[in-house]
Amino acid sequence: MQNDNKSGHIKHVDIEMDTHDRAVRRNAGSHTRSSSKSSSTPLWLICILIFVGIVGFFLIRLPSKLKPAENAQVEVTSPEPEVTEELVPEPTPEAAVPADSSLLIVEGAEEPETESGSEELLLTPEAPTPSPTPGVHVHSFVKGICSVCGAKPEFLTDWLPDEFYQETNHAGTVTAVEYDTKAFAAYDLLTYHKRMNVYLPYGYDENKPYNVLVLIHGQGDNEDDWLVDTHESGGHAMCGRIILDNIFEKGLAEPCIVVTPVTETKHVQGLTAGIVQMQDELRETILPYIVEHYSTYARDGSVTGLQAARSHFGLGGLSNGALFTYEGGMRHDFDLFGSYCAFSGNGEPWKTVSAIQKDEFAALPVDCLFTGAGSLNDWQQNYTKIGFEHFLEKDSRFVEGENAWNVDVNGGHEWKVWFTCLYNAMQVMFQTM
Repeated sequence: MQNDNKSGHIKHVDIEMDTHDRAVRRNAGSHTRSSSKSSSTPLWLICILIFVGIVGFFLIRLPSKLKPAENAQVEVTSPEPEVTEELVPEPTPEAAVPADSSLLIVEGAEEPETESGSEELLLTPEAPTPSPTPGVHVHSFVKGICSVCGAKPEFLTDWLPDEFYQETNHAGTVTAVEYDTKAFAAYDLLTYHKRMNVYLPYGYDENKPYNVLVLIHGQGDNEDDWLVDTHESGGHAMCGRIILDNIFEKGLAEPCIVVTPVTETKHVQGLTAGIVQMQDELRETILPYIVEHYSTYARDGSVTGLQAARSHFGLGGLSNGALFTYEGGMRHDFDLFGSYCAFSGNGEPWKTVSAIQKDEFAALPVDCLFTGAGSLNDWQQNYTKIGFEHFLEKDSRFVEGENAWNVDVNGGHEWKVWFTCLYNAMQVMFQTM
């Protein structure tokens, strides 16, 4: 019988004993019949018959031992298949596009093209989203008091703790995004090719919405200063991306998307031109792009979609970036941003207050205004303080200690001050009244 169920084969041979059995029985019978005619049987013949009987008995039982029972399981062992190592071809350059590669906005195209020469600045970790430190929750400050635990925000006035300058185990990503935008400052039909950086917090989940903070650099800087470049100060190497990673990992603020565009370029020269260009660029190019490509609270990138999600968008900057926050952001885009942070900068606050008290801007709430400057040798300290006090005096929507704060930091016009101010501001940004 042949078993064909496996690749290996086992043959079972059935030994047919019936013919031999009948012969043995027939011979034994003939001896019995012949013995009946004799009065006595020799002893040797009796011994032979007994021996033949025993042998016959075992020969009869042998086939049943060789045959498997009807319900018995017959184990068939197949030889192990020979393992052949298959060579996987190297991916082609077209297929090897990183998930967060830089994107090029092509006006009128449905999908952005991939910029093959662009570089992802930090790979996205594949680990799941971490929880904040056990026992620590993200505060929700409403009117300056956490609605969960009753705590008040704790602001620093000196160096950040050393660990905030060190890499965490849960690093966010910074991606360079290239895009085309109209030349708003030139009032012509030119198109400028520009670049911005987009920070995504560790564990970014496209299925949940995120707040968006836009940070503007200072004079002579660019889109890399806030998130990518390392700044040396007082023996510390400071990087904004690492500081944000630490803030979010420690549960000091809810993780958010941070966008750092560049204002002045070779096409846009001068502070005034940069403000005019950026105030429209934010409204018509940058924010719509962020909403369309990342998970935010806005339903779409239209002006009405952005206005409806205003409390989840914030704007800030340092030095000239603070100036833009007031003159370009508040005066022109007050309907798109609910939270503001301005470090070491002023920007004629009386004009800004006048602008936000007109028309539809007058009915919009203020979620947060956080300002600060260096308390030592920062030539913008007094201007920053004067501007803050003007908002408190002239507009009742700004309430000190509830949605408005000014905290100076021990230092000058330098990154030590601005990163500490960012740490302070992140705790109270996006907190609706």
